[in-house]
Amino acid sequence: MMRFAAWLLIGLLMWSYAPKMAWTTVIEPNDASSKRDLQQWHPHKDGVISLDGPWEFYWNRLIDPDDFDSISPGEASTVAIPAQWESYAIHEQALSNEGYATYRMKFTLSDEAALQPLGLYFNNVASAYRLWVNGLLMNGNGTVGTDTMSMVPRSYPKVYFFLPRSGNNEIVIQVSNFSQRTGGIWESIELGEADELASLHRNQVMVWGVVSGCLLVMAIFSVMLYLSRKQEHAALWFGLICLAICARSSLLGASYAYVLFPALSWEWGVKLEYLSEIVTILSIGAFVNKQYPLEANVRLFRLFVFALAGFGALVIVTTAKWYTQLMVPYVILLLLPVFLYVMYTYIRAAIRHRIGSRANMIGFFVFFATVIHEILYYTDFVPFGGSVSFGLLFFLITQLLNVSLHFTRAVNQSERLAAELNSLIASQEETIKERTTTLLTLNLQLEQGNQELIRIEHVRSTLLSEVYHDLSTPITAIKGFAKAMNNNVISEADAPQYAGRIYERSLMLEKLIDNVVELSQLQTGEIQLQMFEVPILPFLRQLSQRYAAESSAQGIELIWEEPTLLLPPTKELIVVLDHFRFERVFANLISNAIKYTPGEGHIRVWTELQFNEASEDGYIVIHVTDHGIGIAESDLPHIFKRNYRAHGQSRSGSGLGLAICTEIIAHHHGVIDVRSTIGEGSDFSIILAAKIRDYRADTNYFAEGGEYGYNHSAS
Repeated sequence: MMRFAAWLLIGLLMWSYAPKMAWTTVIEPNDASSKRDLQQWHPHKDGVISLDGPWEFYWNRLIDPDDFDSISPGEASTVAIPAQWESYAIHEQALSNEGYATYRMKFTLSDEAALQPLGLYFNNVASAYRLWVNGLLMNGNGTVGTDTMSMVPRSYPKVYFFLPRSGNNEIVIQVSNFSQRTGGIWESIELGEADELASLHRNQVMVWGVVSGCLLVMAIFSVMLYLSRKQEHAALWFGLICLAICARSSLLGASYAYVLFPALSWEWGVKLEYLSEIVTILSIGAFVNKQYPLEANVRLFRLFVFALAGFGALVIVTTAKWYTQLMVPYVILLLLPVFLYVMYTYIRAAIRHRIGSRANMIGFFVFFATVIHEILYYTDFVPFGGSVSFGLLFFLITQLLNVSLHFTRAVNQSERLAAELNSLIASQEETIKERTTTLLTLNLQLEQGNQELIRIEHVRSTLLSEVYHDLSTPITAIKGFAKAMNNNVISEADAPQYAGRIYERSLMLEKLIDNVVELSQLQTGEIQLQMFEVPILPFLRQLSQRYAAESSAQGIELIWEEPTLLLPPTKELIVVLDHFRFERVFANLISNAIKYTPGEGHIRVWTELQFNEASEDGYIVIHVTDHGIGIAESDLPHIFKRNYRAHGQSRSGSGLGLAICTEIIAHHHGVIDVRSTIGEGSDFSIILAAKIRDYRADTNYFAEGGEYGYNHSAS
């Protein structure tokens, strides 16, 4: 593992110093200046937006707003922010993060947007800037200069308020950096209502203040634990971790330390940021060594101590311009090895089942993930950072819990022994309580089972009572025809005709019994649906083609309408359903449509898709529309009930078809509905959840003749 870690660190170091032209953005001079159109932006409704571009960019030039009249548009380049200067390239030549430049944006606002004050929220700009809005100087941060001597660095979030103009507006920003490795506007500039931006800034300060407050409370708590039990050195190191991170958090994010201490220079603020990080890392290593001394490697940790102490001394005696250039090797060669060492110690402790090791390992893994994210942020590979403090806060909470548990375990040893003695004395009472609890639990389970049986029996008895009349009608007809044939009331010539009627009534009776059984099983949960992901549009197309022949035999045309929203060949629309049960619903709706549509009419099967623009999850609405006799408005709320038939409609069916359809769709977590007009026809619709995903060839398992190629009669 040590060899793997060494090769990993060497690879990361080589990668970090690889030539960056592969991912630099080439910028070329413009023929005309660009302008951003914000006339469709409504601050109150649309909220805060980022002014990422287009920006006019003038490298190594500090231009005041009044001087732009004498500058031709061709001298400007177009860039986007956030980005460091070294990510830009002019004529295939990457820029340096050390230098100065002018940014300029023109944008247009509507009359409505110009009625109220607006604000600009600046995060980190490296390392000094000066701002004008519509020619009015809004101050800035630090002092902009053309060399190291003339500029004064200063960088922390600020909000600027201004009165906008209707129509054309202009922002001019002069930026210079001769103080650190990062240069340019490398975090977004946000535009919004003045009140909203002020609230945003205030909330950010509150969040970071709460984080720092929590860390300070944990530091005090840990120190108090150590003072009450001096041999608990882990508590002391834990308190030092919390205190160091509290100091670092005040310098990051909202950077309220610069507001609380105006005399604090940017140079010493950066030094404190680095030094607090070094103290944090060393304290974490010492804390882990105290937690799990048998798994720790003290000699290796001493090497880390000397190396980090040496870098800390370098931070103190040099300026940020020098030691910030070493941030990448510092992270890869010093910080990452310590993190790997801590993770290795925690893993060994977890394998050996040490107390609290698993919680420690999980907490540190979350913290380590935020550190990796922060490294990617500072190397310009992810667009946002600042998550380390929150990851460390999570890690510290897990550690605080473990330290507290360990401390209380040692202090309360006698109390636990007394509790064990009391438990032995009260064992008989506890046994009685446990058995009583078990009996009560069993009784509750029996009662719940009894209630379920009562519900199932009620469902079945209700179904039987409701279909009694429908069952007696075909039975009475069969008995009458059979008796007439037996008594020779019917002549031999008419006997085949009446035998056919008996057969028809038998089929009706069989179908009714099947429907009763199926509806009962659906309502009692005895039927388990086999749910699969199905490409719904090909499935519906095939079903429509399959039942078109049956409807054609009745003189009615069944039409499948392709949806207007066509998916690209690489995408498909997926619905999770039971093929057999869904086809049962489809066949029933087609059958009803055929039954109540006059000859030479037509039935349409069509779909609607309801999806959010930002999501690939939505709904599909499947319509079966006929031009038949229609359903009265008073009947519409009742047609999905058992044994209900609309007034004036045939009683040839079982009256259970739509009730069965309702239960099947409910098991699919969908909705079935109907709209109808007398004399114009009916539109039955099924709403199911759907999602768009990449096309997969293995989902076409419902093809003709496949495993799920069921065929329900629609006649």
